[in-house]
Amino acid sequence: MIRTTLSMVVRPGREREFERTWLAAAEQSSRRPGALGQALLRDPREPRHYTVTADWATHEDLAAYQASDHRVALSTALEQLRESAARSVLEVVAQLPPAQPAPTPPPPAQPSPAQPPPAKETPR
Repeated sequence: MIRTTLSMVVRPGREREFERTWLAAAEQSSRRPGALGQALLRDPREPRHYTVTADWATHEDLAAYQASDHRVALSTALEQLRESAARSVLEVVAQLPPAQPAPTPPPPAQPSPAQPPPAKETPR
């Protein structure tokens, strides 16, 4: 598996626009052959600092994505919103699942059935 990281500093005041732009593009990118997942991370101490990670099955899948018109359009859109960027391509050597599965959240509460109207008393 291949993991790419792209660390960026977003222009002041453009953070929400950057997030929306990335999310819309990532939804399309996730449908590409070999795409295994993506994440957008933000530094809580430096809220203009973002890192994008993307996992790909093979170097060939990543190369095909990088050569795609979609990736070029995404890069063009994001370049207008950021001040700087640094990219890395890494091979995942090991990845461990959680030692215990995350707890399953309870299902949403179901609305209670409507109560029948009270019975009317008949006059005597």
